[in-house]
Amino acid sequence: MGFGWMFLGYFLLLKTNFEVFGVPVDITPDIIGFLLMTRGFSVASRYCGCFRLTRMLSIAGIPASGIVIFLNTASALSLFTLSETVAAVLSFAYSFFLLIFTLCFLRSLYQITEQTGLDRLRKKSVRCMVYTVILFFVEHALSSLLEMFGADPAAWRAPAFEMLAGAIYILVNVSLIFSCYMWICLEGDEDMPDTRKHRYKTPFDYYEKRKKEDGEPKKNRRK
Repeated sequence: MGFGWMFLGYFLLLKTNFEVFGVPVDITPDIIGFLLMTRGFSVASRYCGCFRLTRMLSIAGIPASGIVIFLNTASALSLFTLSETVAAVLSFAYSFFLLIFTLCFLRSLYQITEQTGLDRLRKKSVRCMVYTVILFFVEHALSSLLEMFGADPAAWRAPAFEMLAGAIYILVNVSLIFSCYMWICLEGDEDMPDTRKHRYKTPFDYYEKRKKEDGEPKKNRRK
């Protein structure tokens, strides 16, 4: 269903920026994440129309994230400079795009879990939407909110809380995607053996192997 690609791609939306010789380097680049997710959405769209809009947004995210990377790198290398207003508008526009994309993604997961009768994951997808909106607001508005009340954001460690809020909602949503990967399969394939072959082992392989090993003693006891 493409959930493995979605999991890996969305995980790369984590903000992990470091400076190397004054140049910002994102070790989890958004552009790679959108490429992987587009692959996953393309697979899922063959079986469920609820992923089509999310796929279109993911495709749009490829050039959008590429432009952000280019502008950040060019600014750090002093190739050209953008005014503070323009930079702020572009940053806000991209952040707002990520919010819309995430909510659309979660809506797609809500629909697929509803169609497959996974009530627990359906409810979790709703909670994830709420968490995402709240934590997104904290990530982008906490410092401004403190300044409105005359407090010093640095004294309250607002930047650290903003970074933490952004990481939390990404990880919470990643856990939902992983749950969908484990519990949703194509109609008619419920009893089929897993014939997927990987050149390299992935976290999914180890998780499924451990799950199978934990279940073997129970089967033996039944016999």
